[in-house]
Amino acid sequence: MKVVPFNPNTLKEAVLLLKNGGVIAHPTDTCFGLTADVMNPKAYRKIQEIKGRDYKKPMSIMISIVQQLQINNFVVLDDFSSFVTFKLFPGAVTIILPKGPAIPDYYFPKLATVGLRVPIHNMTQDILTSFQGLLITTSANPSGKKLTFNHADCIESFKNSGLQPDLVFEGKCTNHTEASTVVEPKKDFVQIMRKGPITASQLEMLLGVPVKE
Repeated sequence: MKVVPFNPNTLKEAVLLLKNGGVIAHPTDTCFGLTADVMNPKAYRKIQEIKGRDYKKPMSIMISIVQQLQINNFVVLDDFSSFVTFKLFPGAVTIILPKGPAIPDYYFPKLATVGLRVPIHNMTQDILTSFQGLLITTSANPSGKKLTFNHADCIESFKNSGLQPDLVFEGKCTNHTEASTVVEPKKDFVQIMRKGPITASQLEMLLGVPVKE
């Protein structure tokens, strides 16, 4: 587990690691996160093994702000879900949507949906923009352990694990103390699937539609 400051050289190192199937840990707009290449089946398995989670339990995907222009490649949108994504991205929210054509068949094959994230966080966006692809995202802690919000706690969380992230960026999460709010657009309302930093009342104000918990 290599720990490095974030700078142009270490960003290049991280992107190379990701492209070769590695897993990195970094601060985000919510909690510290793990990330890996969606399009690499070995990376898909590796991040699950590092996390120590049930293979059936889904992980979300994050894209850059620029990639939002190609959002129809990643998820299938109708008029209502398109409106919801337009209003909520980027931000501390994960939106559950039907899988689009760019999601590989092995990515949680029994699920027809995927959680999509567009973080509003400079370092995360730099990683996404430099990587130029889809990245798996999950919280940087072994399954069942508490969330981490800085690199020191992330390192401590994994120090006794058999598998660890390949690289950890130094830094801390300053905006939130929870994982993202997870929502799913329905026909004419939004269902909260996991509570997080964006509350039901805030969502109703942003969207102008009913939000159910």
